[in-house]
Amino acid sequence: MAENQSYAILMRGDDENPGQLLVQRKGDQVVSRTILGRFTIFYSTDDPVFGFGKRATGGSPVANWGEAKDADIWNQAMQIDVSAIEIAAEGNAIRWKYEENELFSFSAALSLPEGESEPIISWNIVSKADGYFAVAFTGLAESDSEKLDFLYQPLIWSWKRFPDQVVVTPESYATTPSVFTAKEGITEGLSIASVEIPYRFATATNSRFGLMLRTNTGAAKPMVMAPLYGGQGSYLKKGETRRFSVQYFLNAGTWIEGVNYLYKNVMDYPLERQNAMVSLNDTFHNMIDFAMDDYYSGWVSEYKGYDYKFDVPNTVKNVSALHPLSIALTTDNRQIYDRRALPMLEYLMSREKYLYAINAFPEKQNQNPSHFLNGPAMELWEMASIHQLLGRSNPALPKEMERLFGKSRQLNLQTEVSGASWKDYLARYLVDQGQEYLDSAIRLADAYLELTFYQYPTDYSTNAGLRDSQATFVNDYSTTWQELLELYELTKDEKYLDAAYEGAKQLSLWTRSTPFAPKETITVNEGGKVDGVFPGRRFKSDSYEWQEFDMTTQIQEQVVPAWHTSLVGLLPEQPGTYVYGPIMLFHQAGALLRIAHLKKDEILQKIAYNGVLGRYANFPGYYFTSLYTNVYQQTNYPLHPYLEINYNAVFYNHIWPHIALIQDFLVSDAYFRSDGNVDFPGLFSPGYAFLSNKVYGHAPGTIYGHENVNLWLPKNPFKTKDIGFNYVLGRDGSNTYIVLMNTTSRLISDTLHLSQEVFKWDHHKDYRYDIVNEPDYQAENLFSEGMLPIQLAPHGVKVIKISGLNQKPSFPPVTTAATVSSIPGYYRNEFGQAALGTITGMSLKANDEFKDIFLYSSSLENEVNHVQLHYQVGDGDWVEETDRMYPFEFSIRVRDATLPVRWKWKATDHEGSNHETELMKIY
Repeated sequence: MAENQSYAILMRGDDENPGQLLVQRKGDQVVSRTILGRFTIFYSTDDPVFGFGKRATGGSPVANWGEAKDADIWNQAMQIDVSAIEIAAEGNAIRWKYEENELFSFSAALSLPEGESEPIISWNIVSKADGYFAVAFTGLAESDSEKLDFLYQPLIWSWKRFPDQVVVTPESYATTPSVFTAKEGITEGLSIASVEIPYRFATATNSRFGLMLRTNTGAAKPMVMAPLYGGQGSYLKKGETRRFSVQYFLNAGTWIEGVNYLYKNVMDYPLERQNAMVSLNDTFHNMIDFAMDDYYSGWVSEYKGYDYKFDVPNTVKNVSALHPLSIALTTDNRQIYDRRALPMLEYLMSREKYLYAINAFPEKQNQNPSHFLNGPAMELWEMASIHQLLGRSNPALPKEMERLFGKSRQLNLQTEVSGASWKDYLARYLVDQGQEYLDSAIRLADAYLELTFYQYPTDYSTNAGLRDSQATFVNDYSTTWQELLELYELTKDEKYLDAAYEGAKQLSLWTRSTPFAPKETITVNEGGKVDGVFPGRRFKSDSYEWQEFDMTTQIQEQVVPAWHTSLVGLLPEQPGTYVYGPIMLFHQAGALLRIAHLKKDEILQKIAYNGVLGRYANFPGYYFTSLYTNVYQQTNYPLHPYLEINYNAVFYNHIWPHIALIQDFLVSDAYFRSDGNVDFPGLFSPGYAFLSNKVYGHAPGTIYGHENVNLWLPKNPFKTKDIGFNYVLGRDGSNTYIVLMNTTSRLISDTLHLSQEVFKWDHHKDYRYDIVNEPDYQAENLFSEGMLPIQLAPHGVKVIKISGLNQKPSFPPVTTAATVSSIPGYYRNEFGQAALGTITGMSLKANDEFKDIFLYSSSLENEVNHVQLHYQVGDGDWVEETDRMYPFEFSIRVRDATLPVRWKWKATDHEGSNHETELMKIY
């Protein structure tokens, strides 16, 4: 018998299974399982031609062998099943003994380290002949897959999605390097210890192990293979040895409790990260500066969108107008509204899809763009959130929602958006507060839970993203848990929180969990250069073909802490692109922190921190395949022409989503660290794919009971010596609030040098400040001349209220809802004439001082030569503007938001004939 504080191992060998062991997990509920000393050895004298890339059902690439690319390992070459013929106890280990084989000698053991550690199963093979070897541990008991409560094999096999064929996941795709089943309240599985995973970027070629769940008889059983058959280390010359070990774990309770046990006890999942080169607030503003640079950011002002040339040249794409709209309000920056938020809003209100084809033949281009102005290219919830963010002052948004409600559309790729889901009913409720919409939303959400929460999905048809083979993004394999969290926040019904929590926990298995960063420093950019992820760039819009050229980046060699470059905590974009590594567009981080607070889940908090903190000083690009470079972490990384950004992919349409996710992270982290006492209300931005998060700025929040505090994120509010903390600010019209969040494990003592330009403090005046999250602190707190001393405990939060210090916003939000008027603020007419098409007009207002009138036609360039707009603002002079290039649209800034606009549209076709509308008014 072997025993430690958590497990007991008993020898239960008999004539039939002499190597049988009984593993007991101690605790309030003692559970046990049988383990056999059983392995399968694969052998071939010929190269098995190991490969990777064949797609399994569900869309994930898997290991394959031979010219036929057969994914079933059980079809490969010679297989020798070996079972222990004897067991012997040696200290805290039990050794299995095996008969000799003419091809190899084999030994294995189950050892039990001291303390609370899990059992370790190790094996050793010594070749007696040259050839390709692989060892698969197959000693756990089989289960009927239909009787499982939950299962996991990375990447895509979870919930009850059992592989419909035998598949092997190599290390390179083992985001969480474990394989397990949950059945009848017990989670059992195998996990690869961190000592077996070197600190390097794993590829299919250098993967040291593979994970399996489906046996050759179709049963479920966690299995591990090492080395991978035909992979690195598989070829052994006579006399060579290969060793490997895995952790075995057993836990009583739900699969969520099993996942918690896996992360906390088995993997000892670390909090690796803190601020690195700059604070996250500095990164936030560096990205804003980049996004506002017309040249470097890829902004195409003529088409009101961001160049999408990396994937589809000759197109532009936007994700969400909510992102710059929110940032304009929270940073108090009208330039963001005028130069980005407004044109992006006009784009998304008018275009048919997020991806707009500049040429007239979109059917010949990748990713199914649209060339048409048949908008809006937004989900209903997106429009509802914009309506709320802009003070409910824009009638076009609810009108368009009403028109599109219930209509199926394709907004991204070929993914269907139904228009009548529970989310769409909720969007209608958020706009007009009609109880019937909320009742329908709840009814349909409950029906959705019946399909995904009360019984888990068994196939890949459960949502539109999985049904669109071009999509299959990471969130498509989970549930709509972020949206369910929003529904919980509205209704406070715990079942929605529970369902959201399950979705978040399942998503956590997709986050990269290894290799852990070593404690020491490493050298990055060796030789003064870094190879790119891709071989070149694309220049054809109908092909993914690369034009290859030198993609190396010259950058100085440097010694840095290893954790700086760790990829732990990051998500794949989708299974098909994970060969290029994970991404840093971690939109789920804010929601993970909010659930971490609500469910007191330390692991979700660590994952969120690991996914965001200390990763970049500016926009870092997309996909990462090296642990030995920090090229993408440089402040100037994106500040180069497109063809000179060589390390990774550049999707300019991701810039504002990335800025918005950082804002969401900062606000959610303040909420988490303050135990919910710093709470700014947010609005949900669905975006598309996985680009969903909260945005802010539409309503004030509370800070430790202080109400009517507006979120404020100005640039360079203070100077400090230490970059180890992040912050959010707030103001209520009379007082200013500073929330400081220490990301480090050390005490921070510093002084905030408050910018007089930002804070508007007066010379020679003492300001009182209170530490509102330390109510027992009684010291007389005064400061002057902008010098505010601070002390932050390790990983601590400090919330400061400065009394009597206030600032007048330079870009205040709308304070009045849509004005009741006989003149509408929205116009739409289908004329039935090709030259006029459908003309849509709308009044867009983000500020009480001005508004913008946006008018566009669906007419195409082959139907119209040019169009003219005649308009008059109030009683002013008539103005004429001409648009000679498709798309045909006009934007008018009205300096006095109370004035109506009279307008007439005239289109001239290619034969010289004119087609006019009547004189119209829009408010």
